[in-house]
Amino acid sequence: MPWEYKVYPLPRDLALPKKKGQTPEQAVSQAIERLLNEMMAEGWEYYRTETVNVSELPGCLGSLLGQKEITKSFNFIVFRRPRSSP
Repeated sequence: MPWEYKVYPLPRDLALPKKKGQTPEQAVSQAIERLLNEMMAEGWEYYRTETVNVSELPGCLGSLLGQKEITKSFNFIVFRRPRSSP
């Protein structure tokens, strides 16, 4: 069965309206819960969460100053649904 996918970065694109006394973990979990429910209402199912590491080389001044490669991690949530027949 062919699938189509939709990928969202976490937590950058999630609105985190933090309520008084709410921990960051609670704010993130509520934002993810909202996203999951919205996507399910549109026919998408949660598929997986991925972490991608990206290495960046320093710019021309960074290399002159002896800076080394920097690795950043990005987290994504992946949804899928069956592709509609043409």
